[in-house]
Parts: sequence; C-alpha cells; structure tokens
Amino acid sequence: MSDNAPWPLIAKYLAGECSPEEKLTIEWWLEEIDNRILFEEIKAAWERQSEPDIAFSAERGLGKLHTKISEAAEDPAEPFERPVKLIKISSWLAAAGILLLIGFSYLYFNQNTGIGKTDRTAYLEKTSGQDEVISFSLPDGSKVWLNENSKIGFPKAFSGETREVLIEGEAFFEVVPNPQKPFIVRSNKVSTRVLGTSFNVKAYRYQQTASVSVATGKVEVSKEIGADEPIRITQLTPRQELVINTQKDETYIDIVSTYDIGAWRREQLVFRNNTYTEVIVRLEKEFGVKIDLQNKSLSDCRVMASFNEGAVLNDVLKLLSISNSFRYNIKENQVTILGGVCR
Repeated sequence: MSDNAPWPLIAKYLAGECSPEEKLTIEWWLEEIDNRILFEEIKAAWERQSEPDIAFSAERGLGKLHTKISEAAEDPAEPFERPVKLIKISSWLAAAGILLLIGFSYLYFNQNTGIGKTDRTAYLEKTSGQDEVISFSLPDGSKVWLNENSKIGFPKAFSGETREVLIEGEAFFEVVPNPQKPFIVRSNKVSTRVLGTSFNVKAYRYQQTASVSVATGKVEVSKEIGADEPIRITQLTPRQELVINTQKDETYIDIVSTYDIGAWRREQLVFRNNTYTEVIVRLEKEFGVKIDLQNKSLSDCRVMASFNEGAVLNDVLKLLSISNSFRYNIKENQVTILGGVCR
C-alpha cells in the first residue's frame, strides 16, 4: 500500500462527489496496477460497511487511529486481525477521515510489527522481469503465462460472483470453466470477461494499443470508464483479435492464426500487426544487436510475419526486406536498414 495514495480524492471518488478534473486524476492514478489493487481492497471494504444512523468525523477517525497506535505500543504481540469498521457517511470529508484511518493504520502496523502485505490483504502479486516468462496457477486452477516486464494481481481466493484479476503487460490465460462465476481480466481501461477459454491480453502502459485475442471459447471485451458500468465493445470468438487504441479510442478486429496467439510462450518470433518500432525492439533483444532504421517513415508501418524457432537474424531481415523493399547490412553487432516502402 502506498503512503502517497490520494486519500481525500479516493474518498470523494467513492462518495461520488468528484469534479470531472478530480475524477480524471483518480483514473490516471488507477492505471498503475499497484494503485488499482489498493483501490479494489478499499472499495471492497467500503462496500462491506454497515449503515448505523450516526455520523463519522475526520477528527474522530484520527483520534481512533492514535488510540490504536497507543494500544499497539503497549501490547506489540497483539495481532492486527480485527477488521476496520466503516460507517456510512454523508460527505467526502467524513470519508477522508475513514480512509485516512485505514491507510495510516496499515502503514503504522506494517512498519512496526513486520506484517507484510501478503499476510494482511486479500491480494497477491506476481511480476516477470526482463527477458523472463513465468507460468503459474490461480486459486481456481486456471493457468497463466506472464510475458516479460508484466505484472498480475489476484486474490488469494476468488469470492463473490466473479473471478477478477488485474494485469499490466501481457498474459495468456487458460481459464477453468465456471458458468456461475465469470472470469474477468482488467487491464489498461479494458476488461475481458469469459466463462472458460484460452486467450491472450496485451496491455503495456507505455504502448498506445492494447489487444485481446482468443484461441478457444468466447470472450466479451468492454471499455472501463471511471466507476460506471463497463461499456461493451464486442464479443470475440476463436482466431479473432481486437486491437484497441486506448488514447484515440479506436478499435478494429483482425483474424489471426490460433497457433500465433500467445506464441511468445514458445520463444518464437511472431509479429501480428506490430509496428517496425516494436519489431526492432524485439529483434535487438532477441539477437543482441543495435538496429538503425534510417527511413523513419517505416517506424509506424505494420508487420505480419512469423519465424520458426531457431531463425537467424539474416533470414528474418531478408524476409522483411522483401515485404517492404529495404536494404540492410550487418556489421558485427550493428544493423543498418536503408530505404524501404510502407505497404
């Protein structure tokens, strides 16, 4: 949990009293997966609050906080297991008092009792590093492959009416069927809802486009706008890929090979509507070279190509050069691409 969380804005957001500018600030903050996980925990506690006919003030909330800290100092062995009771409020200022109580209590006890996040909260996180692909099972038995530089947050146990996970980056899922409890992946303002299927979600924060592609089964993709209900975009069936420009709010659907969906798990070079900028980043990483694309007009040109495992750099460049009419030369670890036409 971050000690930089905008508690007053979170309170106003949950109370439905944000201005449009404040709402946008919160939505930007929620694009970080760690912040989204924190928000989901607070929202869940908020929704479990009781509704007695009494008011709650920020001053009283902070007073309770100091009392708890004093009690903890006198009896440090006492575990911090008691749930924080939230009380329905009539203004965002009262909400801020409650949320400050939650946040500061967490920070105090986490720092002074050594209780870690995974011991106290309902969420777990897994992160893949540079050039690393990891795989694991979720609490319901669903299988996940996490591509490099990606992160996923999920609960220790799926409760309620849905199975929800949060991702930043790219992941392939094989979901255990459960018609009574849909599986939902939330990523970069997009949510993907399934009952049981295998599919790939790509949503890196630093990229303008996100995509969802289906290998088996059926998924429903929606846009998430603030705290409102998601807006349904479309339903995808096998071999369909939805590409979403999250900045321009544009979408289109491609037909792709089932074999190519999530092919990064098999360490293959597969490009499906990638720009040359993205292709060059992948080739530099794959072959340990530096590539100079001199014709910058090719940067946004799209590439559709796949290469068998074990393909060498010269073979890859030769095929690409035929498609886009460029010349290239390789000198030790330096590659220069000359000319070319975007088709």
